[in-house]
Amino acid sequence: MPLPSYRAVEPLYIIIFRNNPQAESKFRSWIKEHRVEHAVVQGNRMMLHHQQALDRFMVTWRDNWDTITIWDTWNRQHIYID
Repeated sequence: MPLPSYRAVEPLYIIIFRNNPQAESKFRSWIKEHRVEHAVVQGNRMMLHHQQALDRFMVTWRDNWDTITIWDTWNRQHIYID
């Protein structure tokens, strides 16, 4: 029995990659490398529609964390990474 596929209209998380002209290409290569299905990239922003995608991002992202901002759209607050 196939699992139902659900995609929220509004993303759960928006990840912003500041001060990097290659942000879009880096996000797209990360999505492809880690096989994330519920993600949309628009310029320097990546919208994640699933909690597991954010968890995978936080574990596997290898670039500079000082240029990353994560916005939680449901709680309307930033997620701070220490």
